[in-house]
Amino acid sequence: MAFLMLLHEKMRLQRKVNKLTLRELKLSSRKERITKHISRVQKMYSSKMSMLEKQAQMAQSQFSVWAQQAAGLGTQNLNPWNFGGAGGTSMFIMQNLAAWAAQGTKDQNDNTIVSSDRAAAMLQAYQQGGFQQNVDENNKPIKGAEWKDINGGTYSAQEYQAFQGAYNTAQQAQGMRQMQVQQMTAQYQSNTSIWLEAAKAQLEAEQDAALAPLEEEETDMDLEKESCEAQLADAKARLESIKQACSEGIKDSAPTFGLG
Repeated sequence: MAFLMLLHEKMRLQRKVNKLTLRELKLSSRKERITKHISRVQKMYSSKMSMLEKQAQMAQSQFSVWAQQAAGLGTQNLNPWNFGGAGGTSMFIMQNLAAWAAQGTKDQNDNTIVSSDRAAAMLQAYQQGGFQQNVDENNKPIKGAEWKDINGGTYSAQEYQAFQGAYNTAQQAQGMRQMQVQQMTAQYQSNTSIWLEAAKAQLEAEQDAALAPLEEEETDMDLEKESCEAQLADAKARLESIKQACSEGIKDSAPTFGLG
């Protein structure tokens, strides 16, 4: 009778072990799927974060280019490879010099110092190669023609000073525009950074909301899996003990035919 009870318990434990083993396999498979799903969600939001950063960086770069172009200081207004007298001079300065050349220079009493024709000639000479001092055989400036261009045209010190004054004024105006562009660009970058942080915070909140139920399910599954593993270990230990008891019971019940 005791042996039959042991057999019954052995079969019951074996069924329990089989059931728990199957349950453990299903939990492991489901846990793997959830883990992969969490990973996919994280990658998706990581990609969105990177896209936000790229958008912000692109917007900052495009604004910088736009601001420079709008101020007349962009790449289309500058030729670094022009090695002549106007090499590296921005279109902004050239436009201001052209405006000066169109009207020449007058004093405070509206008397002409440099005529528009002479001013236009000087601008052309500057564009073609600039000016150099005009000296005699004793290396002294020639009075009234202290400067000359590469084509041999000569200009007085007063004319040259007028040209330099117009050029310096244009440079100062360009410097002011460059400073304004820098300030505008810095302000835009600051505003873009604020926008980026807000957009990131919103995206992180969306990610947390998307991951919360998955992570909760993953935690519950971990707890259930731990419980299943503990029950399985206990059932296996008890089954092994019952098997040993059954083995000993079989030996005890075996007929000896008077040989024992």
